[in-house]
Amino acid sequence: MKSIIRVFLICIAAQLLLVNPVSALELKIRDEYLLDARGDDGDIYLNRIELNKKIDSPDMRISAFVDSQWNSEIDDWERVLLGLEAGKDLWQYLYIGQSFQLISGQVLDHMVFATDSKSFDTITKIVLRLPFWDRFSFDVFEEYSLNLEEGRDEYNEVGAEIAYRPKKLYSIAVGWRHTDRIHTFDTDYASFSLSLHF
Repeated sequence: MKSIIRVFLICIAAQLLLVNPVSALELKIRDEYLLDARGDDGDIYLNRIELNKKIDSPDMRISAFVDSQWNSEIDDWERVLLGLEAGKDLWQYLYIGQSFQLISGQVLDHMVFATDSKSFDTITKIVLRLPFWDRFSFDVFEEYSLNLEEGRDEYNEVGAEIAYRPKKLYSIAVGWRHTDRIHTFDTDYASFSLSLHF
């Protein structure tokens, strides 16, 4: 438990240091806690820090990000990603993104194929956002990961959440997430998140 608190404090400190106005860039920080519903994998703390740049033509978003995932059961980093994502909003409700990243952490131990302690993969992301009432939305997403070195699938995540966005600066959400490690065990989580936008 002390390790989780330390990681949480380090992430908060890093966020405070990074919150500076950057010309034409948007900073987004998302902290999420995943409560293991099955009790077979452990609770997870997720932190994602990304810098976004909107490109008017051809109307796309480019993001550089760091995504870290701490597992309370193993008391270690389950997954750390450093990468780039290109995405496009289609119509008003659908987002499709493709990312390329360096991946490390215990998640690589669950693969049926052998990898080093670091590897390269790509994630295809689809998000459907359905607004309702005034500041609420129902979001459904799927992420599919493919290991580039082995040419094989790594994991698949699907989820849904209800998000409340009272201001442009922040949003909070509760939801459910299912992680399919494809070649090993699956896990279901209840999720609670806070996102900050600068």
